Amino acid sequence: MSQFLDRYTKLPRSQRLLLVGLGYLLICVVFFFSLISPTLADIDLANATRAELTTKRDQVRTRAENRASFEAELETLATELKQALKELPNDREIPGLLSEIDGHARKSGLDVRRFQPLPEVLHEYFADVPVQLVMDGSFHEIGIFFDKVRKMGRIVSVQDIEMTDPVQSGSETSLKVSAQAVTYRFLTEAEIEAGRNAKKPKKAAGGGGDE
Repeated sequence: MSQFLDRYTKLPRSQRLLLVGLGYLLICVVFFFSLISPTLADIDLANATRAELTTKRDQVRTRAENRASFEAELETLATELKQALKELPNDREIPGLLSEIDGHARKSGLDVRRFQPLPEVLHEYFADVPVQLVMDGSFHEIGIFFDKVRKMGRIVSVQDIEMTDPVQSGSETSLKVSAQAVTYRFLTEAEIEAGRNAKKPKKAAGGGGDE
């Protein structure tokens, strides 16, 4: 150490200042990488964590503020579903509903010549239940029948209406009316599952025997 000091004191002043500066710079570099740099990394991590927690807090706060509206919307959807369930008959109610349509036609004064249930048309969650109608009656009686169907508690639509063979009888004109009365029903879980399975592509049979 004494030899180093002897050599240091013999150096020109400019070189001694340069060595002091280099030593000071080395101390600063060591101090930065050993203490300051890890602290800055910790600060960056803490800031990132704080930003993430702030975002989550804001999301929770927003959900809490919208909870009342979400609950009201859920209640509305539940009410609409109950109403839909009332308007769409289930399997067991279909015969009674078709009998009710037939009864409305006869009570309206129409002469029902054909009342023939047709094959159902299946959709993903519900089925069309059509009935072919052929009736004779006046414009007035037909209008009464359509009005009765419109006011039924279940959803029933009358489609493909055709009026032919007009026959004048006094002040009334009798017509032959053909139409389809269509109601709807929800599919059962088994029917929905069967429909989904039917849509799945069938796997090719494995083979590979000797030719």
